Amino acid sequence: MQCFNKSMALLFFLGFCSPRSIIAQPSSVPVVPPPKFNPNFWIISTMQRVESSSNTSIGQGDTTFLPVLHNSGFSYGTYFGFYTMDSHSFILVIALSGPQGPIVWSANPDNPVSPSAILTFTAEGDLLLQDSGTFIWSTATKNKSVAGMRLDLSGNLVLFDQNSSLVWQSFDHPTDTLVMGQSLCSGTKLRAKLSSQKWSSSRFYLSAELNGLRHYFEPAAYTQLFQSTATSTPTKSSACYAFANGSFGFPDKIFSLPSASSLQFMRLESDGHLRLYEMQEQNSPRMLLDVLSTVVAFCDYPLACGDYGVCNSGQCSCPSFSTFRFQNERLPGSGCIPLSGISCEHAHDHKLIPLNNISYFSHSSFSKLAASGYSEYDCKQSCLMNCSCQMIHQISFQHL
Repeated sequence: MQCFNKSMALLFFLGFCSPRSIIAQPSSVPVVPPPKFNPNFWIISTMQRVESSSNTSIGQGDTTFLPVLHNSGFSYGTYFGFYTMDSHSFILVIALSGPQGPIVWSANPDNPVSPSAILTFTAEGDLLLQDSGTFIWSTATKNKSVAGMRLDLSGNLVLFDQNSSLVWQSFDHPTDTLVMGQSLCSGTKLRAKLSSQKWSSSRFYLSAELNGLRHYFEPAAYTQLFQSTATSTPTKSSACYAFANGSFGFPDKIFSLPSASSLQFMRLESDGHLRLYEMQEQNSPRMLLDVLSTVVAFCDYPLACGDYGVCNSGQCSCPSFSTFRFQNERLPGSGCIPLSGISCEHAHDHKLIPLNNISYFSHSSFSKLAASGYSEYDCKQSCLMNCSCQMIHQISFQHL
């Protein structure tokens, strides 16, 4: 385990840097001695890249991880540092087992930095990321008596004071993942990534609210509230939903989970599903459960079958294969594309395809836009004359 103290002292007390983990610590945790001189800044372009066995840089092919801190224990290690897939754009992350393991937190997912970016642990106690002099991210802990930082085996980055008391922790600022022992509290939310290859946020969110966990999709008016069965409403100070061994929720279980045999984490993924994973001996995660499956059916997810896709009993198809085709035949859930494009210059060639007994995940969107007193024929003609209109929804919800 590495700890970093912003002073330039050469020696640390081992107890001062002892990890706090959500699972039992072994009697003797392997400790990596700190370097003789602890720098207070890291420039990506000058960070050394060597083989993974050296614990300095871990990478394979175009994927590289440059650790700032690491903590080794049990059958895996936890790393805090810079991650890249192309050697041009970098994300500051916390990962289990390096780049081949899961990334459980990121500081700048929507704003990757260049190789010239600098991470600084300032004399005032702020952890600051800048790129070419432009502010990217910080812990906002300037002048808050920060004495050092450490990385726990649970994947929690902690800034602490001289009494080892908590000043800031990454667990309070989740991105798309919760680790067992972490809570989702009021005012915070999980934001799904677009994909494993694209770091920017997608349109799915899971937020903590006083009356439950809210799952929503933007910009469409889709939202679902998952409430506890408790009769009392949690107070503002207790509106945290804990991810514990075997459950997720507060004040009582909202979701039951499989018992843990190793470190678990749950991730809100690009398709809106909240999935539970568990680390294995090979340092790779194994998916255990689709957490929301008891309350949200597959076809009820927005874009369950992608753009223009139609979902029926968990199976994806296109509205009509005479006018549409799958974007990817091997992945029907990736959506459909028209065989011919929609163009304002050729509006007279457009037609509407009726789909019976079809529902839409955001009925309220249509309710707000609905106009009364028009026949189905009038609505169709109005849509065909407007090249920005791609569908109509009958208010009786009988067909599109």
